[in-house]
Amino acid sequence: MGLFRRADPQAEERSTVNLAAYAKMWSESFGAYSPVSVTTSTALTHAATSACIDTLASSVSSLPFDAVRKSGNVRMPISPTPQIIGQPSMMVEQDVWMYQLMESLLTDGNAFGEIVSYAGGGLPNGIELVDPSMVNHRRYVDGIPTVTVAGMDRQLWPHGDIWHVPGKFVRAGSVFAESPVTRARATIGAAIAARDFGSQFFADGGHPGGIMTSDQELSKDEAVSLKQSFINATRGTREPMVIGAGLTYQPIMVQPNDSQFIELLRFCTEETSRFWRVPPAMIYAATSGQSVTYANVTQADYGYLKHSLESYLVRIEKAFDRLLPRPQFSRFNRNAFLRSDPVTRSEVVDRRLRNETMTVNEARALEDELPFPDPDYDEPGIPDGAADVADPADVPDGSVDPVVDTTPGDVPNG
Repeated sequence: MGLFRRADPQAEERSTVNLAAYAKMWSESFGAYSPVSVTTSTALTHAATSACIDTLASSVSSLPFDAVRKSGNVRMPISPTPQIIGQPSMMVEQDVWMYQLMESLLTDGNAFGEIVSYAGGGLPNGIELVDPSMVNHRRYVDGIPTVTVAGMDRQLWPHGDIWHVPGKFVRAGSVFAESPVTRARATIGAAIAARDFGSQFFADGGHPGGIMTSDQELSKDEAVSLKQSFINATRGTREPMVIGAGLTYQPIMVQPNDSQFIELLRFCTEETSRFWRVPPAMIYAATSGQSVTYANVTQADYGYLKHSLESYLVRIEKAFDRLLPRPQFSRFNRNAFLRSDPVTRSEVVDRRLRNETMTVNEARALEDELPFPDPDYDEPGIPDGAADVADPADVPDGSVDPVVDTTPGDVPNG
């Protein structure tokens, strides 16, 4: 029997499983302790958590997202791009929509959308994302995932018109994912508590700024009078202060490392980066004993793509594949994220030209340069006589000098 089954018309009662209550019970039984209450709103006030969520969401939303058709072993881009891929929302642009999708996955753990239009074949053509905080009472009714949106019971597509993408933490037996913020509440809570304690330490005092002592016995009124005189003399006037005979003053100095809990805050930042799998350098935080460095950026980006972004990219691609007719499917252009520095890119292009796996005009397109009009430059490799100067009459107006240098180690000049 599959997960989704049709209702038995003869059944006397509708079976209902409240997944929210189950998740709450599991969380309370096995969840770690947090010194403060952690919600999505409070979590986003923590700088490291907010930075990690923004970094992941921005990385995904900035990647080109296309629909392709598979023919044998060849993947051909589909033109024009299907609306569900290029413009799924009529309210915001595709990159904003994708950022909203990622933010929902990273905070609530699930993304929900209202299907507002359909294409041929009954496939969704337009989706407006819904704030996941408005989607409650997530459960199964007769085996069909059902949620409550604005007080109304709605079924998930393809049974209903609520589109759903689960995040990473989907427990067995459910289609709904657990909130990453809930899982990380101990780490986030400790960081918020340490930050707030440090702030209150300075704002509220909690300790005297100094101690004034006397070698003589003072009455209460004399002590109050001396204290007030000292406050008046040191309250922003920068005037000389005179202390009477037998009185001494000793300020209480607090070490910055102790008062600001630098080590604790740094540890909390490292823990936050570890949970979200975002390299500390990407949120401008140095790990213990290290400084922020930008050496070997390409390898760092590859590691970030593979271990941090890939699971989200695959999850989103599979969700969109269900919205496209076969043999079409969606694809993020991961190479756009791994765009190397000019020197490395030049070496790679030169090698591909000499191995005849790239054309000169393809290489020029990578650098946003106009193609050469000669059809020989659309053939793999470097054409014979490429160092000759082309006829200026054959070069489109506004294009660059079409001289191609085939000196070993170089690529065609642009």
